[in-house]
Amino acid sequence: MAYQRDPVSVLFDRAARQLLDRVYAAPGEWVSTRLLDPDDDQVAHFRGQGIDVMAADRPPVNGSPRLDAHTRWSRGYVRALYYQHNWYSQIGGRGWRANRRTVQRQAGSLQVDVDGHRPTLGVIPAGRIVAARLMTGGQAADRAAAQAEQAQGVVDADATRRDW
Repeated sequence: MAYQRDPVSVLFDRAARQLLDRVYAAPGEWVSTRLLDPDDDQVAHFRGQGIDVMAADRPPVNGSPRLDAHTRWSRGYVRALYYQHNWYSQIGGRGWRANRRTVQRQAGSLQVDVDGHRPTLGVIPAGRIVAARLMTGGQAADRAAAQAEQAQGVVDADATRRDW
């Protein structure tokens, strides 16, 4: 089976770049955003493709540490963050490449955390808090890189386990 990007993650490319712009501006610091819950149209759209975006996340079973994205929806966002970081970000955090790298980015390791669900708060819609930081070197970056591999998930590597 040929590699195809997760269609849920493709939806998040622009939002992932927006968060990453802020992350690159503050290396080593956690930067967060609220990932809104999918609306009824989005749920129906992906259900038509056989993807239940509200299903529980299936974190990797091998290795540690593991990122629990809680839902298939937020796992798609996490995948978009890593995809944009690894293949399109400029080293130094200034702008984005027009073309995909031929090899995955090696400088700076991205670390992502997905928090529990938050209810509507005034005008802020319900969703999950997603935080990310860029580790720029040494053992901390090595640990973040190991977590990044696990966060993307074994599902990416095993096409038989994908729902896309």
